[in-house]
Amino acid sequence: MKKWLLLLLFIAAAWGFYEGADEGDAIQTKGRTAAEPPSSTARVTDFFHTVMEGVSDLPIGEDASKDTPAPEEAETALPAEAPQKAPTPRTTKPQGESSVLSDLNDLFHFKEAVERRLDRSQFVPSEDIPQLLKNAVVAAEDRRFYEHGAIDVMSVGRAAVANYMAGTTVEGGSTISQQTVKNLFLSSERTMSRKVRELFLAMQLENTYTKDQILEIYLNTIYFGHGAYGIGEACRTYFGKEPKDLTVSECAMIAGLPQAPSAYDPIDHPEEAKKRQAIVLMLMAREGYIKPEEAAKAGMEAVLK
Repeated sequence: MKKWLLLLLFIAAAWGFYEGADEGDAIQTKGRTAAEPPSSTARVTDFFHTVMEGVSDLPIGEDASKDTPAPEEAETALPAEAPQKAPTPRTTKPQGESSVLSDLNDLFHFKEAVERRLDRSQFVPSEDIPQLLKNAVVAAEDRRFYEHGAIDVMSVGRAAVANYMAGTTVEGGSTISQQTVKNLFLSSERTMSRKVRELFLAMQLENTYTKDQILEIYLNTIYFGHGAYGIGEACRTYFGKEPKDLTVSECAMIAGLPQAPSAYDPIDHPEEAKKRQAIVLMLMAREGYIKPEEAAKAGMEAVLK
């Protein structure tokens, strides 16, 4: 209960400061020319806005470009997204706008709400997903996944500082749990109400499912590009095999896709896919999942055979 109250106080304080500073800065902007630099109030406002963005959906919401990689999360610039046919998702979201009543119902009957949105007939069960692939995804998307709860405060803080200093989005801070509930329950609208809902839903996800179960849901519902939703369909689309048969090189390739599925699609963008694969292999070696020599050998393999 204390953690929930502290979270609410943090959200309220940040939101109140953001709104107040935003209105004050808008009044000041009327008498300022375009050539003038933003005020200190505006820069602090941007910082708090970045914190709130980082808590919710920086990595996935808009396929954040990482042109200026930070040492902890090295990334490469993303190419332009190529138009693709609309894929069929593995989740079923309710139609129409949500209401307070429906939100409360989802929170109090959370497991039932999750299961209604899943098509488990298409799932690859956790035991059929190799540990190496799970490790690759954790290293690429949320390296402290097994250590933190619904929110990774360290990651959010690091992302907020990095993005504030760079003046643009260079690093994300959302967790696999946040990404999972966003895929299941929420739209991609970037509003404070959606961010608050995401936080509460992510907490419920962590309280209801184990880490391995969360990772299983995530891997079976996330979009991997080229019309492929879910890990099974992605492996068959790109490599013509099941997840259990993937090599180290292929695990790294698949794990690199969720950040920007169309941009890193190895069929349409093999060069960018290879760069992303190299980064994931480096992250896997850094986390101790593979040896540096294994990473180097895997990086020499062809993108697609």
